[in-house]
Amino acid sequence: MRTRGVSAPLYPFSHSGPVLVCGSAWCLFEDLEKARKIFPEANIIAVNGASRDIQASMLVSQHAVNFKNARWVHFQQKFKHTFSIHSTAPDSLVQYVWNLKHRGGSAWLARRIAYSIGFDQVVLCGCPMVQGNYVNHRPGMLMSKLQVVDDLFLQIEQDKDWHEGCYSMSGRTREILGEPR
Repeated sequence: MRTRGVSAPLYPFSHSGPVLVCGSAWCLFEDLEKARKIFPEANIIAVNGASRDIQASMLVSQHAVNFKNARWVHFQQKFKHTFSIHSTAPDSLVQYVWNLKHRGGSAWLARRIAYSIGFDQVVLCGCPMVQGNYVNHRPGMLMSKLQVVDDLFLQIEQDKDWHEGCYSMSGRTREILGEPR
């Protein structure tokens, strides 16, 4: 059963329509270009290291310490716009801490937060759940380890309650979720 998450403090906005959840895989820019042709006005949620490369209205990660340690907030500030910071763990830069369990990685967390705040279509970009490097040829770290990628993918695959309304632009997530039309 799909249950909306709740944040502390309570997230004060309600959204609707589509949102692009952008992970930091090597295919991010290609996926984003294709998704923007379908949803040119969609909001963007940047996940983990994607915060370095694309302007977003929200930053999401299960790794709260990296908003500061990996300088994700610093990089996002270069776009000179307003954004909010979300995680499942408290940290000095996190504005909204969500009561959602870890499963499927940070992009899947962003998908569940997106639903919780009202977005009705979620499109994963740069989230293929295949082994490889990050965007801009940065070494894949965890995502270069096949066992890690397979475990996260299996969690998404088994989390069928959250599949409806979610699509993906590439990889194994596209195989199970389908591509938006």
